[in-house]
Amino acid sequence: MATFGDLYQNALDVELGSNDSAVLFTTARRKHAINEGLRQFADLTECLTKQSTVTVASSGQEYNLLSTTVLPGGDFLRIADQAPVFRKFDTSGQVTMVIAGDEDFPQREIQWLDAAQSGWRSTSLGTPTAWYTRKDGGALYFGLDCPVDVSSNETAELVIPYVPNPSSMTASTDVPFTLSSLSRNDLQPYHQALVHYAAHDLEKLRKDPEASDRQLQKFLGYVQRFVMANRPKGPRSIRASRSYFRDARRGRSYERSILGSYYR
Repeated sequence: MATFGDLYQNALDVELGSNDSAVLFTTARRKHAINEGLRQFADLTECLTKQSTVTVASSGQEYNLLSTTVLPGGDFLRIADQAPVFRKFDTSGQVTMVIAGDEDFPQREIQWLDAAQSGWRSTSLGTPTAWYTRKDGGALYFGLDCPVDVSSNETAELVIPYVPNPSSMTASTDVPFTLSSLSRNDLQPYHQALVHYAAHDLEKLRKDPEASDRQLQKFLGYVQRFVMANRPKGPRSIRASRSYFRDARRGRSYERSILGSYYR
């Protein structure tokens, strides 16, 4: 398995040569370029994800994803495709409710909620049926479509999977795609992608845009290879943006329905 030292030394020498290692392609620049390749690959592919559990108190509705109080790692980039989960527990710790998936717990835009769920901004407590994100200055909030009703004999939490910004590798023995001291060995075939991105970045110092572009295309080839290898298997289905069967099962009031807001 390639280490950080293998990548910024021998592997980069193959792509760049070693003639300019003391002037243009210094060790510090090589290390920085490899780490930038790691961040770019992780961002484009979502090959690395983390999840954090957020305690939801009664009447809780919004949580700042950029706050280390909410996500202790302080490395949030965006919500992962895996999507969040809302759970409730009784006093013995047994799960009493799980809300997840595109049908029962979809992401909605605030404009959609305003149009389709009249009254969602009220302070009435309830069970969430959707989530959204909202930007406000230096904060990025994860929000629920209603303040949560949590009784005194139960607890609630959100499980938020997200794409992290990987920490820089520093030691020559560090292994790419390592989180919390656990290395993703399954990503070993993509280590070379970091080298190509680094070569793309460093070739700019040699004022060789053609060589830089060639290296970028090689890097993007690895990105495409990962995406194709991890795309969902089997047929895909198309769902309506609103599930009326779900609303009926949960007893949504007429006042919060589309027709109710239209004819009121």
